[in-house]
Amino acid sequence: MNQTTKTFTYIIGIIMTVAMVGSLILPMLSSQVGMTDPYSLTPDPTAFPEPTMPPPPDISAIDFDSRNLHRSGLFTIGMPSGWSPLTDSSNEGELRASLNNAEAQSVVEVRINKNFDGISDAAGLDGYFDVTWLRNTWSGYTRWDETSRALTDDGGIRIDFNLERGRTRLIARQESWLAGDDIISVRVVTAENAAQELKFLLRGVAETIEWLPQYAGAPFGWDVYYDDLDAHMLRFPADWEVSDAMPGLPATIVSDGLTLAVATFDVLLGSEDEARAWMNDWRYGVEAQTAQAVEVDGAAGYRISYRLRSLDGGLESGAVIALNGTDNRLHVANLRAADLDADLLEATADEYPWLAVLDSFRLAPNLDVTVN
Repeated sequence: MNQTTKTFTYIIGIIMTVAMVGSLILPMLSSQVGMTDPYSLTPDPTAFPEPTMPPPPDISAIDFDSRNLHRSGLFTIGMPSGWSPLTDSSNEGELRASLNNAEAQSVVEVRINKNFDGISDAAGLDGYFDVTWLRNTWSGYTRWDETSRALTDDGGIRIDFNLERGRTRLIARQESWLAGDDIISVRVVTAENAAQELKFLLRGVAETIEWLPQYAGAPFGWDVYYDDLDAHMLRFPADWEVSDAMPGLPATIVSDGLTLAVATFDVLLGSEDEARAWMNDWRYGVEAQTAQAVEVDGAAGYRISYRLRSLDGGLESGAVIALNGTDNRLHVANLRAADLDADLLEATADEYPWLAVLDSFRLAPNLDVTVN
C-alpha cells in the first residue's frame, strides 16, 4: 500500500470515529436545551388567605343581667349577652371563671387569687404580675406580648397585650386590684378591631362581681352543689364526687367512706321530738340520737344525729340538717359515715372535719343564677 492510500484510509477512519461519537453526544446535548436545574429555582410561596376579623360586637345589645355562679359557690359574675360559661376552676389559692363568645373571638376571664404574699399597694401588684405569672396564664396562645402597663386611679394595675392564636391576631386587657385578702383580676380578649368594645366588656364584668353573703370568709378549694328548682345549696371538698344529681331530685355526693344525700320532703318539723320521730321513719334500721333546734339565715330547722345498721350488718353514723322552707317542704342534707359508731352532734370538728359540710347547707329561694 502506497503512502497516499494509507493517508486516505486514516482520514476515512477519523471521520467515521467522529461521526459515531457525535451520534451519541448530540442527542444528549439537545435533550438539555431549555432546561434549568430544578434545585436552582426558588419556588413561589403558597398563598394563604388572610384571617378575617368578625365585626365588633354591638355594645347596645349587651347587658350583664344574667348571672353565673362559680363552681365554688363563693361569687357570681354578670355574663354579657352572647357569652356563655366556658370553664371554671377552684383550688386553695385561686378561683377562675371564663366566658366565651366564639363568633366574636372573645374570652372574658375572672381570677381571684389569695393574697398569700400580703401585698398592700399597687407597687406590690406590679411585681406580682411578672413574666412568669403572665406566661402561665397565656399558655393557650401561640404568642403574647405585653404592650403597656399602668397604675389605675383606684390603686390597681392595668396591662395591655397583643396576642396570636395560630394566624389570628387578638388584643387583651387585664385590670387587677386588691380586695380584702384577695387579688381580683378581670381579663378580656377580643379581635384586634374591637378595642372600645373590649373596654366596655371589662368594665361591665368588673362591676358585676358579687360575693355570696351566705359564704363570706369560706375557704377556697371547695365546690358547690346548687339545685335551682328545690332552691338549696351546700359546699363540699373539691375531691368529693357528685354521683347522682338532677334539678328537683335527690342528689348524692360521695367520698371515701362518706355519703351525702340532699333532698326535699313534703313535711315540716315543729319540735325536737318531731325531728327524732321523722328521723326514725326515714328508713328501716335508723335510730335517732340527738336533736337540736337551729336557725340558718332565717330558716328554722333541726340538727339530728342517728345510727344506722347497714344491710351487711355494719354500723353507720350520720348527721342531718333539716330546714323548713318557705315552700312548705323540708330541705335536708344527710351525711353518714361507714364503720363508725358515734353521736355526731356530740363530736367536734377536730374529730370529724367533714361535718363542716353540713354547716354550709343553705336555702336559696331568691338566687337567680346559671351554673357551669
